[in-house]
Amino acid sequence: MIITRQIASPQGRLDYRPELGAVAVEGGDGLTYETYFAGLETFARGEALPALRRAALAAGCAPEAGIDELVLRAEKHGALYHPASLTGRFAGGEAKLCVNVAATPAAAALLEQEAGLLAGLRQEFTPEFLPCPQAFATVDGLAFLLEDWFSGFHEFHQDGSGRVRLWDYDAGERTLDPGAALEIYRQAAFILTRYYHAATGAGIGPWHHAAGDFVARVADGQVAVRLITVRGYGAGQDFAEAGELAGKLSALAFFTNLTMRIRLDRVEGVGELVLAGEDVAGAAVAGFVEGLRELGLDTERRNGILEFLASFSPEELARAGAGLGWPCPDDEAALLAAAWPGHGVAVAAALGKISGK
Repeated sequence: MIITRQIASPQGRLDYRPELGAVAVEGGDGLTYETYFAGLETFARGEALPALRRAALAAGCAPEAGIDELVLRAEKHGALYHPASLTGRFAGGEAKLCVNVAATPAAAALLEQEAGLLAGLRQEFTPEFLPCPQAFATVDGLAFLLEDWFSGFHEFHQDGSGRVRLWDYDAGERTLDPGAALEIYRQAAFILTRYYHAATGAGIGPWHHAAGDFVARVADGQVAVRLITVRGYGAGQDFAEAGELAGKLSALAFFTNLTMRIRLDRVEGVGELVLAGEDVAGAAVAGFVEGLRELGLDTERRNGILEFLASFSPEELARAGAGLGWPCPDDEAALLAAAWPGHGVAVAAALGKISGK
């Protein structure tokens, strides 16, 4: 079996060379590429192999003949994880999966927790928007989580001028037209709402566009979005003492955080903090409403939530959103605080259209 090591980059695929072995992986706390790839190879040959064979069978390959080539590609590096792709080439085709790699004890603990969260949320709500965890293991101090690979999906980020760029390393990075960009944000809001637990106010979080949590496929006039990581799940605040209003206040907290934070990004993912335009607020409201309809709530409860949200004036929404926001770094907090008055107007207008005001 041939083992091929590669590194993805905006300039295209780089073939791994021995002299790169001592180079430190970005954000890897001293992790080198040699240690990274050695651990990946051990995982791929061991715990990952059964899942890779199942994926090959589903793709119409002939896995019983064995793997002709195993391609390990470092895809990107983040503050917590260092995702790679694992491609097995069999007779008649190939199968590709994703491997999230954690290099520190704290990140490894979060990665193991994430494996459980992904499995639980897919089972309790819907499996279609999250990757399926296939295998988890630790090798020489590194942790590995094998998941589905969303083929054709890529990161997207604000470019600093109010536009969205899709990091398509296959067909080339490109700026999206406004309609496609708004559809991405609408679908992201829909996905987060699909995993909202109305009875407890729990939701997926924290999440951040700058971390590449969402990926999108834009092709042939069609847009599709997926969420590729779940770092936590729970309610931001406990409203139990509010009695009958508890459910509606939980929905208000979820809704205001969703519509505001979905606009938050960094230029090209790593630069200056920025907010997408206020038109994204309307897209987020539309995604939330559609997601709420898919939760299986009875009509009275669903309409009660929407009527409660629509009862707030722009100023009240701004005050509520500012007060119910997630804890965040000072630079994010300052940006969001300055944006809330205008955001409240945009959200109230979008809610008004839905409620017929």
